[in-house]
Amino acid sequence: MRNPRSIAIAKVWTLVAGLVVGLMCAGPTHGSPNDATADAVVGQLGFATTDPNQPSFAPTAGNLSLSNAAAVAISPDGRLYISDSDNHRVLSWPSASSFSNGQNADLVIGQPDFVSGFPNRGSTTAADGFFLPQGVAVDAAGNLWVADAFNSRVLRFDDPSATDGVADLVIGQPDFVSNDENLGQGGTGPDVALPDSLQFPGRVIVHGTDVYVADSGNSRVLHYSNPAANKPLADAVFGQYGNFFKRAKNNDGLGNNGSTASADNLLNPIGLALDAFGNLYIADWANHRVLRYDEPLTTDTTADAVFGQPDFVNNAFDNGGLISGFQLPIDLHIDGDRNLFVADSQNHRVLAYFDPLYDQSTPDFVLGQLGSTNSDAINHGMGPFVADADSLHGSTGLAGDAFGNLYVLDTNNNRLLRFDEVLEPVARPDYDRDGDVDLDDYERLADCFSGPGFGATPICAATDLNGDDAIDLADYNLFQRCSLGSNVPSDVDCAGG
Repeated sequence: MRNPRSIAIAKVWTLVAGLVVGLMCAGPTHGSPNDATADAVVGQLGFATTDPNQPSFAPTAGNLSLSNAAAVAISPDGRLYISDSDNHRVLSWPSASSFSNGQNADLVIGQPDFVSGFPNRGSTTAADGFFLPQGVAVDAAGNLWVADAFNSRVLRFDDPSATDGVADLVIGQPDFVSNDENLGQGGTGPDVALPDSLQFPGRVIVHGTDVYVADSGNSRVLHYSNPAANKPLADAVFGQYGNFFKRAKNNDGLGNNGSTASADNLLNPIGLALDAFGNLYIADWANHRVLRYDEPLTTDTTADAVFGQPDFVNNAFDNGGLISGFQLPIDLHIDGDRNLFVADSQNHRVLAYFDPLYDQSTPDFVLGQLGSTNSDAINHGMGPFVADADSLHGSTGLAGDAFGNLYVLDTNNNRLLRFDEVLEPVARPDYDRDGDVDLDDYERLADCFSGPGFGATPICAATDLNGDDAIDLADYNLFQRCSLGSNVPSDVDCAGG
C-alpha cells in the first residue's frame, strides 16, 4: 500500500502546474506606496520645532512638554503613555490614535503636578516617584509597567487612569523605598547580579502572565512568570550563558567580561518584542544587532537569528554598510502583519523588516531618511535644530496600535510622532512580505508541507492559512484561491494578518 503522505504530496504537486500558470498570469498584488511622513505630533506645537520642554526652552515642565523622552506604550483602550525621562515622569493622553498636534496630556504619574520635574519628586525613593524612567508597557488589564532605571526597579501601577499614581508592585527591590543596584551588591564586577536584582532596567514587556525585563546594566534580559509579590525571582536569563549571578559584558562563557559577541551573550540590551509565535526579539544595543530567540520559554536561551550582523560573533556598528547594519539599535515593535520595526537610534531612522522569520539580511522600509537605506543624516540632512514630518534625530521608542499606526519617540527632537497606517497591509499568502503572491511564497508552503509541518518552526506555523494547526492540502487550496482571487470562501479573509 502506498504511504498516505506520499499520495497527499503527489496530489499537491499535481496542483503545481495550474498554480504556476495562474500565478504567472495573475500578476503582482502590490499595494499603494508605504507612507514615511508623520501625521501628528505631541511634545511640540508642530513639526518644525525641536525645543525641550516647549514652548521656548521653558525652565519647567508642562502638560505639553517632553525632554529626552525614552519609550512609548499604548493601552488596550487606546490610551497613550510616554516616559518623559529628564522630567522624571510618565505622561498620558486619552487617545493615541486621535491626538492633535501639540495636545496637552491629561494625566501625569511620578510628579505631583504637570510643572514639577525633580527625581523621586524631590524627596526619597517611594511608590509614586521615578528617577530617569525608561521603558513603559501596558498589559491586557490596563496596568502600567515602568522601568525606573536609576532606582534599579520596575514598577507596576494597577490601571492608573482609573485609580491613582501609586505603584502596586515592584521588581528588583524588596520594597518601594529601596533603590540599591543589584540589591546592594553594587554595579561593578562581573558576578554581583542576582536572580531577583536589577541595574538600570531599560525596557519591560508583558504578555499574559509573562514579564520580560531588559536588565540593561547587567547585560541580560530576565523573564518572570506571573510576578505577584515584591522582589520576585526571575526564572530565565538571556545573555549570561544561563547564569543568574553574572553581569559580565559580553560574557566570555566563563563569566568574565569579553569583547567577542556570541549567541549566548549581550552587551547592554534594551529593546524587547514578542511575535505571535512567542519568539523573543532583543535589541542588543552595544553589539549593534537584534537577536531572535525562537520559542525560548520551551526551548533554550541561545539566540537563533541575528539582524544587523553577518553572524553571531561580529559586533561592529554599521557592519556591511548602512543597508544592512545598525548603530545602537534601541527599541523594537512587531505589528499585526508580523513586520519587525527597529529604532536604529544613532542612524536616526526606523527600519522595517517585512519577513523577519525568514529574511534577516536587509530592511524593506525606512523612516527618517526620505526613503534611503544608505543615509544616516540627522533630520535627513537638515541638521540638529530643524525638523519636519519626515525627519528623526535619535529615534528611541516604538509602539503600535490596533489600527496599524506606528508611534516613534523622536527623542532628540523632544517629540512623539504618529504615522497613520504606516505600512500597507499585505495579502495573507504573501509570506515573504514582498508585495507579490508568487512562486517564492508557494515554495515556502511546499517546504513546510513536505518537511517538518506545522509548529516545527515559526516559519511553518506562519504558513497555516486556515488556522487548523496543520500544513495540508486545505492550505494549498486556500493559497491557490487567494493567489488567483477566485472562488474564495466567504469566511476567508485573504488579506488577513
